[in-house]
Amino acid sequence: MARREEPEDFQEGLTTYFEKCAELVRQYADVIEQRYARPALALWIKNFKEKPITMTFIAILCILSVLPILSFVGISLFIISSIIFLAAVSAVMACLVTESIIVSIAICAMCSLVVVAVLATVFFLSVYSATRFALLVRSNGRSGFKEWAMEARQHLLPVKGAEEEEKPNAPDVTTQPPISDCASHSDD
Repeated sequence: MARREEPEDFQEGLTTYFEKCAELVRQYADVIEQRYARPALALWIKNFKEKPITMTFIAILCILSVLPILSFVGISLFIISSIIFLAAVSAVMACLVTESIIVSIAICAMCSLVVVAVLATVFFLSVYSATRFALLVRSNGRSGFKEWAMEARQHLLPVKGAEEEEKPNAPDVTTQPPISDCASHSDD
């Protein structure tokens, strides 16, 4: 029950707050109207009756001055927003270029690490193989060469998977001659 009452209380609080704000705005509008707008309008009308040509000139001047002032403000805002937009685009482009350079350097570094790893692996395998060859030939003589060759094949050449070795070779059905009924009858 308390949950259903909370939105109503909240709504009433918002309504009360809005009414207070609206009343405050009305009061300020009344003050501006009473102190400034009505006296200025009364003075304008009085001066217009006393000096019609001068007031007509001032009215036309005020009306015509609005366009250049609004143009100035509009152009200024356009220039400022264009500069801000160009700055934002430049910042984004600078970030993209910087990131591209960093990624390019990282890719080059990774590729060079792959090359170094391949060369190091080949080097260490060669050193290991040569050392093992020397040790086997030294300890076993000519038979050491055969042992070294077998070891090198086992370590360096791909080994058939255990799955392939475990599978028995099934007979190929297409290579067996078909059994005919005539052959079985002729033996009788």
